[in-house]
Amino acid sequence: MGFLSVVEQPRDVVHSKANVPLSSASDAESDDRRLHKPIAPQPKAQFTLKPRAWYGPSAKEIARGRREHLSLGQYHFYNDPLMLVEASMQYCFDDEGRQYVDAYSNVCHVGHCHPYFVRACESALGSIISNTRYLHPTIVAYAEKLKSKVPSKLSVCYFVNSGSEANDLAMRLARVYTQKKTVVCLEHAYHGTTQSCTGTSTSLSVGTTKGASDYKYCARDVENIPVPDVYRGPHKGKDAGKKYSDHMAKACASGDVAAFIHESVQGVGGQVVYPIDYLERTYDHVRKQGGVCIADEVQTGFGRTGTHFWAFEAQNVCPDILTLGKPIGNGFPLGAVITTREIARAFDGVQYFNTNGGNPVACAAGLAVLDIIERDGLQQNALDVSQYLMPRLTALKDRHPLVGDVRGVGLFVGVELVRNRKTLEPADKEAAEVMERCRAHGLLIGKGGIHGNVLRMKPPMCFTKDDADFLVHTFDVVFEEMAGRSPASSNSSSGQVTPVSYINCTATPAGHKRPLDAIRDDDESSESDWEPAGASLKKRVMSKLGQ
Repeated sequence: MGFLSVVEQPRDVVHSKANVPLSSASDAESDDRRLHKPIAPQPKAQFTLKPRAWYGPSAKEIARGRREHLSLGQYHFYNDPLMLVEASMQYCFDDEGRQYVDAYSNVCHVGHCHPYFVRACESALGSIISNTRYLHPTIVAYAEKLKSKVPSKLSVCYFVNSGSEANDLAMRLARVYTQKKTVVCLEHAYHGTTQSCTGTSTSLSVGTTKGASDYKYCARDVENIPVPDVYRGPHKGKDAGKKYSDHMAKACASGDVAAFIHESVQGVGGQVVYPIDYLERTYDHVRKQGGVCIADEVQTGFGRTGTHFWAFEAQNVCPDILTLGKPIGNGFPLGAVITTREIARAFDGVQYFNTNGGNPVACAAGLAVLDIIERDGLQQNALDVSQYLMPRLTALKDRHPLVGDVRGVGLFVGVELVRNRKTLEPADKEAAEVMERCRAHGLLIGKGGIHGNVLRMKPPMCFTKDDADFLVHTFDVVFEEMAGRSPASSNSSSGQVTPVSYINCTATPAGHKRPLDAIRDDDESSESDWEPAGASLKKRVMSKLGQ
């Protein structure tokens, strides 16, 4: 089966040369760009006769359905929720046929709907889905392949369905092995949504409105230490790593620390990159008092940093337990815990079973991801594109006072927005507006940080230099649009962002007839008229046919 290179796309693509990327503009053009309002950005690649026509319920119908059937805690992005119905590699389409460059989905690690990945999953799905109490060759093949990517001391695999399950199991392993209770985590961390993971996910403690009322209960036997943030935190300079690690030394004084769990680069907390010696010093404190170290690579693993396959490797450490999720299955439910034989042996007496963890389809998905990373050269691509992107993002600081800090590793990047570079007053409302306006320009990003003022980029690993140019140009335009205006006076605060440069693809290609069983009604219906999609579609079809 053939693989796509990082510059090939599984669709027909037209490459436009109409826009000169920032990197190739002359000095004169660059100076001119500072004096005049930038032109609206356009993606370098535009699909032809894509996406396929969408005949399903509208985004407004689905939003009403979510309000009726789901908890409000299951929040959505954007003031006017976005409904994505199709995607390919690093490009997504909404129900109206608008194209977006996806700079946010690190779940679809090798690309949305990568053809090889799809074929591998389809083939496995047509064979058998069983559980680990039956033998199947795929789980052994996958474990061997996965272990070839980690340090040799990590030799025992447990397969689960998500990063949350992986972290939950990792903390359980640590407590059983050490016979201690306390788990130490970093402030503003995120490790998942199970009870134990919620307790170590301090970023969840504020909830979506008034705070998470059960957080303190979940956080029993958990201790927090400051995140080693050299931009906003109290310690900076060459000795910042030591000063931050000293907090772990104090936490270990009780002698009851079972584990230290950490993201190798903090994600939800704001793409925080630690001082280069921080983990090495901190691991030393934990291990001296008999605890173990858990590296959560759910967001940063599988070559995303470019320089290394795992982010922890850049800090010259090897964890005792490694947890994986999100990109491991490219969107298919899969997670993993890899640990030492010694720790696993302490757990051998536990009757551990996971119904779907390690099933043949999940393992086939995991194998396909590893194959694509290697054969598409995605780790090298992450390094190359990062080295191209970072200086261009940093250059925005010279033109836009709103940009306080640009940081990241590989294709895991954050831009922190501040109202004052001396006081570091968080520009949280501005970050929300930037996210909305980027969507209007056809760029999907996220935001995070404890103040909600960090723009987060973690795109599929097939992200190209052309996509990087589009991202930087979009930021340049959006910051220029917002210059000198309060976010409160902007239309975006009410969700009314005027689209500037959507790429409107043909919703119904020439010669394509709409099927009678899926006629789309573009008329808005009242909230009280909302019905489940199937009934609504059937009723509208009958109405169109005069029946």
